[in-house]
Amino acid sequence: MLRMKARVRVAFILFILLLIALLSFILIDTGIKPTIIAMSEAKVEYIAVLAMNNAVSKILGSNIKYTDLTDVLTDKDGKITMIQYNTILINTLARETSTLAQDEIRTLGAEGIRIPLGSITKSKLLSGRGPDIMVKIIPVGSVSTNFSDEFQQAGINQTRHKIYMELETQVRIVVPLGSDIINVATRVPITETIIVGDVPHSYVNVDNEDQMLNLIPVEE
Repeated sequence: MLRMKARVRVAFILFILLLIALLSFILIDTGIKPTIIAMSEAKVEYIAVLAMNNAVSKILGSNIKYTDLTDVLTDKDGKITMIQYNTILINTLARETSTLAQDEIRTLGAEGIRIPLGSITKSKLLSGRGPDIMVKIIPVGSVSTNFSDEFQQAGINQTRHKIYMELETQVRIVVPLGSDIINVATRVPITETIIVGDVPHSYVNVDNEDQMLNLIPVEE
């Protein structure tokens, strides 16, 4: 009889422990984990954008000039008829920047980030306190590089033409008992110039370096 009671007591204790473990898992999965991921996103995005900007700076630096990337064609009267891209150089820069950006993200994210446990309670008293929760940053796929441009009025009979490099990638945020993937993008100005004279309305399709087209004026 005593043995039976002991077994029942042990079974009851095990049941309570399993129930506590289950409730703790549900609490972490539905409450704590999403909060940790949400708090991590801003820091992870900052790290990834910094890495991509560093890559652009290292590859292009201050050596790339407007005339390296474009060729402005004019007619006999000096009127601009076309702005043509140097697609060979652009393709090269895109590949090198993409590779380096991937390495930069991996390097900066290797140590991960730490979030104090007290910060997820949203309590001012506990914010920044308690043991740290380690959040890992893992690149997902490659960094895509696109080019875009922009025309801005810069004065009387003057137009500013800017060329940008756009980088986009995905990174995985890994926290205890879960993970999430976020998209990160940045747009970095590469070079610009002031064009004096009439510039016709133009259209350029630069979704990626392989589809880079000439800037062809659209007649009005």
